[in-house]
Amino acid sequence: MQISFVAPVTASGEVSAGAWVVGAVEGGVLLPAAARADKASGGAIGRALKFSKFSGKAGQMLEVLAPAGLKASRLLLAGLGKAEALDEKGLETLGAQILGRLNTAGETAATFDLDLPKGCKVKKPELAAHLAFGAALKSYAFDKYRTRNLDEFKRSMKTLRLATPDGAAAKKAYAGLAAVADGIFLARDLVNEPPNVLYPQEFARRAKAALTRLGVKVEILGEAEMKRQGFGALVGVGQGSDRESQLVVMQWNGGKKSGKPVALVGKGVCFDSGGLSLKPGNAMMGMKGDMAGAAAVTGTMLALAARKARVNAVGVIGLVENMPSGGATRPDDVLTTLSGQTVEVLNTDAEGRLVLADALTYTQRRF
Repeated sequence: MQISFVAPVTASGEVSAGAWVVGAVEGGVLLPAAARADKASGGAIGRALKFSKFSGKAGQMLEVLAPAGLKASRLLLAGLGKAEALDEKGLETLGAQILGRLNTAGETAATFDLDLPKGCKVKKPELAAHLAFGAALKSYAFDKYRTRNLDEFKRSMKTLRLATPDGAAAKKAYAGLAAVADGIFLARDLVNEPPNVLYPQEFARRAKAALTRLGVKVEILGEAEMKRQGFGALVGVGQGSDRESQLVVMQWNGGKKSGKPVALVGKGVCFDSGGLSLKPGNAMMGMKGDMAGAAAVTGTMLALAARKARVNAVGVIGLVENMPSGGATRPDDVLTTLSGQTVEVLNTDAEGRLVLADALTYTQRRF
């Protein structure tokens, strides 16, 4: 979805296609842009208000389809709630709600023409930026493997314009948020991939490809190197799988050279069957998501680098598959962690703490 920031709409003809989105605060009080849209449409919004329960509460919406005298396909009146309670998070939620409504309607273009209500503490450029951020997050879809009913899941919105009196400031405010959105999308993509596609080595490859182009230093340790260093817990979890375990170390140095880094350590069990302590079938569904911690760390590192954050940060993720086989760790086995602490395995489905134990020790020792 293409996002741009434009000047406030002063004439109805400036919205030549798609939806014209305007706002009202609690009590049904129309904000200036909404009042202009009402006048341009010959009072269509006012008439619709008389026959609806719309009161301007946060999240409420009122639509006027094919409004007379306008080129816009629809007028959408969005409730902002109480002006003094409106904050950045509320604007992001509102942006997502509006985009969801328009996608459901099959709309392809929209102009968000929402004014800053009196009493609201958010700055004007931030208003547009956070609305755009919420809408951007809502635009996400993971449908690369769908072969049927594609229209049912298709996101129709292609173009989003946000009206603001200071487009340059809004664009600057949105740039940092857009970087965060990129990190979120990377994390979502990693979590959504099926486990036969995203196994430890593939996860490591994708992390390196996504981050090195932004200036993040990425190192990958394979099983041979981890065994040499003494990663007995992490390697022990993954030894039942045919897929090799990995440790990925990501460094972003955007702060002072002397500054110690913030460390983020993520659990990356790309599939968790429970090992020999096998999960019941219904509990195994969704266990491709047992690497969401590692995905969150990877996405965060991308966001930091993309927005050129002035911080030194390191992300360390332990990537394994916990599978049953003749070589798998057994209940009653004793593993020696990287720290030298021994661990008796009582249940092989308690794998996450073992992966994190070695990853945390490595991070603490090195950084």
